[in-house]
Amino acid sequence: MQSFVGKVALICGGTTGIGFATAKELVKLGASVAIAARNVQQGLAAERELKALGGNAIFFPVDVSHPAAVAELISGVVTHFGRLDCAVNSAASDAQPSVAHEMPHDEAAGIVSTDFLGVFHCMQYEIAAMLKSGGGTIVNVSSINGLSGTPTAAVYSAAKHAVIGLTRSAAKEYIAHGIRINAVCPGATDTPRRERRMAKLSPEERLEQIEALSPAIPIGRLAKAEEIANAIVWLSSASSSYVVGHSLVVDGGLLA
Repeated sequence: MQSFVGKVALICGGTTGIGFATAKELVKLGASVAIAARNVQQGLAAERELKALGGNAIFFPVDVSHPAAVAELISGVVTHFGRLDCAVNSAASDAQPSVAHEMPHDEAAGIVSTDFLGVFHCMQYEIAAMLKSGGGTIVNVSSINGLSGTPTAAVYSAAKHAVIGLTRSAAKEYIAHGIRINAVCPGATDTPRRERRMAKLSPEERLEQIEALSPAIPIGRLAKAEEIANAIVWLSSASSSYVVGHSLVVDGGLLA
């Protein structure tokens, strides 16, 4: 993997799971890294861990569903580091599975405001910053649920579909300005967010779900967050310089 020495990276949703795994990999490769999320205590702990790895890292609190908060975040990153070269938009809601006709409207609105509009807000200000500094890369975290229908997750799936549409359209708009935009579509991944979504299940139900899912994945297991992070880092690097508007599936063969 190519060096990121001299590069400044921002990971929204970067304090846990795939986002934090990406932050750790970028720090190891020499990038200066800003991580942003809502949970301040978790964010400061993640910042300490990145610094313990020898990284130049800082945490910013943000709720990506609020445009003004995102504007303040990007301004803070640029003020602190002087520029923005790479952005990863990984923030997501903790929606519980629900059949469509029973999902409360406020929960549906929360999913859309974070999982789709949050990505849009981040992209707007990230792009504005990159236009001033001559370009950069953006990787949006969608999902294999953004490529297929998903029972008990209709609104989440729709939001992830929208992220792919946003990625493809913006990629065509800004590549001539040196901003290369792509998406990554993880399959089932072992992350704290997945654990939270399964929290209401009994131990027996959790085991049943894992035993049912694993055989359906050709590789035979869930992804590790680090495996998705490696794909994100590649899309953020010069090694993928001719990849534009792509949705990279990392799912162990589930959709093959």
